[in-house]
Amino acid sequence: MLSNIGSMKNPHLSERPKFEKLVRYYLIALCAIATSIILSQILVQKFINEQKNDSRVVNLSGRQRMLSQQISKYVLLLGDSLNRPKRSEYLSGLKSSLTEWKKVHIGLQFGDATLDIKGHNSKTIRDLFGDIENDHAIMVSSAQQIIDKLEQDLSLPTDSLSHDINTLINHEQAFLNGMDRIVFQYDDEAKDKVTNLQSIEIFLLILSLGVISFEIFFIFIPSAKTIRKTFKKLLVSEQKAHKMTLEISSLYSSLEQAYQDLLEVDVAVDDYTVFAKSRPTGDFYYFSDKFSSIMEFDQAPKNIFGWLQKQGYDSRYLDNIRKMTLSGRTWSGDIKVVNDMGDFVWIKINIIPTMGDDGEVETLMVVATDETEKKEAEAISQEINKERIEKKVKEQQFRSALILEGQEEERKRISRDMHDGIGQLLSAMKFNLEGIHSVKSDYEREKLKTSKDLLKNVIKEVRRISFNLTPSALSDYGIVPVLNKFCREITKLSDLQVTFENQTGFLNRLEGKVENNLYRICQEAVNNAIKYAQASEVKIVLSHNSQFLNVDIQDDGKGFDVNKLEEKGHLSASGHGLFNIRERANFINGQCTINSQIGKGTTISINVPLD
Repeated sequence: MLSNIGSMKNPHLSERPKFEKLVRYYLIALCAIATSIILSQILVQKFINEQKNDSRVVNLSGRQRMLSQQISKYVLLLGDSLNRPKRSEYLSGLKSSLTEWKKVHIGLQFGDATLDIKGHNSKTIRDLFGDIENDHAIMVSSAQQIIDKLEQDLSLPTDSLSHDINTLINHEQAFLNGMDRIVFQYDDEAKDKVTNLQSIEIFLLILSLGVISFEIFFIFIPSAKTIRKTFKKLLVSEQKAHKMTLEISSLYSSLEQAYQDLLEVDVAVDDYTVFAKSRPTGDFYYFSDKFSSIMEFDQAPKNIFGWLQKQGYDSRYLDNIRKMTLSGRTWSGDIKVVNDMGDFVWIKINIIPTMGDDGEVETLMVVATDETEKKEAEAISQEINKERIEKKVKEQQFRSALILEGQEEERKRISRDMHDGIGQLLSAMKFNLEGIHSVKSDYEREKLKTSKDLLKNVIKEVRRISFNLTPSALSDYGIVPVLNKFCREITKLSDLQVTFENQTGFLNRLEGKVENNLYRICQEAVNNAIKYAQASEVKIVLSHNSQFLNVDIQDDGKGFDVNKLEEKGHLSASGHGLFNIRERANFINGQCTINSQIGKGTTISINVPLD
């Protein structure tokens, strides 16, 4: 059997390269998804930054037109007015506008951090700026000459300013036309960037969908097939475990039958003979040689009742025998005594009263036979059979333990593969779907939302199955936190209210197999309540003392007749939940008690020793 168990592990070793191959594919796909998402984010962020710069540049370009017109207005006002306060106001406005106009003109071409523009212009825009550079320089020069003249003499006649004013006005229109072309060119280039970004987004979307398809056909589907095969192997192992459990039950039955047969062992026993005679008070006055030989007396006892009391028999028990014989009735029984050499002797004895002429008891005759050999033969035979059967039971229990441990390891492996493999793949797919933004139609947007919701539900279900297979917290934190979390999870996922109560504040860690089996028992009991009990509430109650840990699983469902289920074999045949619960309790040296009444719910109590 051990070799069979060893052979059961070989297929898993042969499947190792498959899992390693899937892991490699998974890492490649995950890197591809991460790369596409990172590229997408880099491009989007770059475009957003450029959009900020482009919008700022277009805004400042339009403002240049306004500033050039404002400069022309101030120049004309200075030429028309001779009022000193007015001229002073117009001169201040002209200086301010001219300073800003020159700064922005240079910033648009070469960049200016104070204006938050970079000056990264295309060749076309640089050529356009070159076309208006002469007009801009003449306008700046004319405006600056007007400012210089008025700063020397604010009351200067208009004729002294007319030449500079006309020069500035004559070049204004050419500058405005050139700035219009620059603004339009900036706008066209911003639109081209948006178009290019859309093309790149479409390419990345196609790439992401390709990666998802790759994951589905080359990773997810093969993983699902592998896990399905593993589940089938796990079911076969479970069936073998149930078969072995039945064999153990059969061995126990054989043990009981062997004990029954031992009672019928036919060992030759000597005929009854008179061992001794005594007076009614029990005082011996005759010993047979056989009695003396069996007991190997160094000094013969004086009274039969006193002798039996020294052998350990209770005085009240002996008083009853004395009263019985004095009334003329015979007493019969088996006694176990120790001879003077210290050996045990079994005697089948009859104390027979004989009556005198006066009708009173005259003598007590001890008629007996030595059945020591028969008792020893029975004990030896029983011990031999007991050792043989116990050896088989222990071997069977050892094999069952190996299979149960193998099942737990298999559950852990499947849970780990689902969490680390499929779970991570699904999370990556969800992350990838979240990164898709360029969806135009309402129908596609609705389908994308539905896909995201379905994927969230699948991830949730995979995590639930992984938790039910083997909760990772069981090995990390112990049975109490896991049962607490299990109750919360079941409450979320079903219409049943499942609560956990730690009455005595039990926080100790138990042996790994004990915690695993207690968790499986609670899981099986709660599942039974969900499937069959029609319960509205299930309560798992934990309590302990210095010697035992007690777990009660109580539901308020419809209940059942325990005796009828036992008659139908539900409690002694594999494949039934209650049978599995009892077998797991026996495996950890615990006791399982099932109390249920129709209409009054069910309570399953598990009592496990803490030593």
